[in-house]
Amino acid sequence: MIVTTNYDLPIYTSKFLRYLKRQHYSEETITGYEKDLKKFHEFLYREYHGNLLTEEIQKEDILDYLGYLESLGLKPNSVARHLSTLKSFYKFLVHEMDFKVDVAARIKHPRIYTPLPEILDMEEVQQFLNTAKRYSEFYYVLFSLIYYTGSRLTPIRTLPKKHVDLKHRCIYFEKIKGGRDLHLPLNDHMYHILANFLINQRYDGSEYVFNSPKFKNKPIDSGAIRLTMRKIAKLAGINKRVTPHILRHCTATHLTLLNVDQKYIASILGHVDLRSTARYQQLNVENLRPMINKLK
Repeated sequence: MIVTTNYDLPIYTSKFLRYLKRQHYSEETITGYEKDLKKFHEFLYREYHGNLLTEEIQKEDILDYLGYLESLGLKPNSVARHLSTLKSFYKFLVHEMDFKVDVAARIKHPRIYTPLPEILDMEEVQQFLNTAKRYSEFYYVLFSLIYYTGSRLTPIRTLPKKHVDLKHRCIYFEKIKGGRDLHLPLNDHMYHILANFLINQRYDGSEYVFNSPKFKNKPIDSGAIRLTMRKIAKLAGINKRVTPHILRHCTATHLTLLNVDQKYIASILGHVDLRSTARYQQLNVENLRPMINKLK
């Protein structure tokens, strides 16, 4: 994007992205923000012919942009994501760049119902993992760790060996969403899988549990993981969509169906707000039957 004396938005975007890196946001989160803000740049540059300073952007400009996204056919939850990006960007401008007004803060998020994705049942997950085991021990361990921890992809693929405590059967994720960290106990079954894998990998010269096959001492690329995941799902005869995040949803759903309290599920998933986990409660209503049967 061209930067002129009358158009400085890319400069502040670059500062924002560097700030996110300093705050230890994941690469995927930073890339997502970057893509969203690039689209915002293109819209404003076109609308104002490159004659608009960041401080001159008004609430109405953001509303026009959101309307433009809708006209492109973006789904409501995608438009809401773009708004979230702009809200984060403007918080940065106010708190770090001394802007006087947070114009994005005055725009309310629309109430959007986002249904849970279609997940794999417990038998399908085991079918998927068994197929992964036959395909590659590396991917079998990686996909098992996503499922048995309920983690997002980035903390798994960038997991250093030093953060796996086999003695105490614990695992430490230094960077989860929002720059927080998370300590989790290892599932008993997962402990044996991971311990055997690390013993075999102890002389590979990498600090990462899941090292890139192409680059020495670099974590495996997320694109390779997603591609292999689709391949294994096809080999397993699973017609449902399978992604790392859907596998995470499987963890939360299966724990809910096994009557695990939502507060524990929230802790496992690294949710600060219990409302993020509460929607899984709809999947298991049998525990309410004795109460509702009190009505005569």
